[in-house]
Amino acid sequence: MSVAKRKTSGGETDEYHYDFSQNGKRYRGVCEGCTTRTAALGYEKTLREKVKALSEQKSVGALVENFKRELTGGDKITLDAAFELYLAKPKQPSAQQQQINRSQWNDFVAFMHATYPAIEQLDCVSRLHAESYIRQLREKGRFVRTIRYQRVIQGKRVEHSYEAQSRLSGRTVNAFHKTLKSVFSKLQEEAGILYNPFEFDMMDNDSESRDAFTPAELKLISDNLDPFVRPLFLIGICTGLSEGDICTLRWSEIRDERWIIRRRRKTGAALEIPILPPLANFLREQKPLSAGSEYILPEHAAMYASNPSGISYRVKSFLEGLGIQTTRTGRNRGRATSVKDVHSLRHTFAYLAGCYQIPLPVVQSILGHMSPEMTRHYQAHADREANEKYLAKLPTLIGGTSEIPALELSRQEVIRQIQTLSPEQLNAVAEFIRSLK
Repeated sequence: MSVAKRKTSGGETDEYHYDFSQNGKRYRGVCEGCTTRTAALGYEKTLREKVKALSEQKSVGALVENFKRELTGGDKITLDAAFELYLAKPKQPSAQQQQINRSQWNDFVAFMHATYPAIEQLDCVSRLHAESYIRQLREKGRFVRTIRYQRVIQGKRVEHSYEAQSRLSGRTVNAFHKTLKSVFSKLQEEAGILYNPFEFDMMDNDSESRDAFTPAELKLISDNLDPFVRPLFLIGICTGLSEGDICTLRWSEIRDERWIIRRRRKTGAALEIPILPPLANFLREQKPLSAGSEYILPEHAAMYASNPSGISYRVKSFLEGLGIQTTRTGRNRGRATSVKDVHSLRHTFAYLAGCYQIPLPVVQSILGHMSPEMTRHYQAHADREANEKYLAKLPTLIGGTSEIPALELSRQEVIRQIQTLSPEQLNAVAEFIRSLK
């Protein structure tokens, strides 16, 4: 029996006593105010229910979680509706970045629907769910592997798709993490979220630096350029602009057919870049083909706005088709990171500029580095005239040729260099000199 009167030397007690166990813990006491067995059983039942409810509250946080809607007054916001509400909040990024953020959020929502179908509302997402999704990104990549986007071809929208990489770099995983954390943060009060489930440390970037294209690779690329890739490489080699700056370059930023005047999208740095002859020729060819668009490359601009990763996909597919390796396995659990893509053209520009002895201040000013100290130090020595003078030395390599500048060596310097050569090298030099006669 769960309730009973206790026996004493003088008989039984007047009150009833309860005695039961819950989760291995024993509870005993007096059924206060109960003079009948029926009342005592009711008292014991109520007490059992209270003890059971309390035992389910593993912590103060869990207790608050169960009553959070009453505490916060938040509304029910579904995962599907959350991103549109997020976009309505102030201080949003560019339209292009919003597209990237939307794609990242949609991947998380698809993961939740498939893995935790019972979780439909924003305030029901826990840290367990958040960590599970980040683990998915780290170990397997995006949950939705097929990326779909639209391209406008001859005025018609055409559906395209490609398969996402199975491995993501630490930098990319952190970009997803940052987006998800931001959505929960901005909707926290409105959705009645007590704590942000993505409020935990991000992983190490473990990023690989992009490699410059070698002269041999540039020759191979130049011999096989297709209509989509050619303008990216031509503009990139001649200007050192990033992928986003190339795709969004406007006709209004071309001044007197001699200068590109714009601000770098990523940093806001002011750029003044001389237009080399090969680029000038391309711009004259491209003007009638752009069909009155504000963008020099309308197709690329449209793809970059709706599906920026599609640009990298097309370029990497082109490079890999030529046998050029575009990724390298990093230290971070074997993930492959990008080392050859459109961004490599900036490194190639800097590399070639160094080979042709273009002063570092000129290169820095053209590439648009934003460090205040670096800007003050270098740009004091790099004005328009210096840029135009030195950049003209840069070889085209993509879609044209140029003469290699002659070495300005004195006779004494030549003799000094010869004195350091091995016997085999001296024989080679002698053969070369004889061939000049």
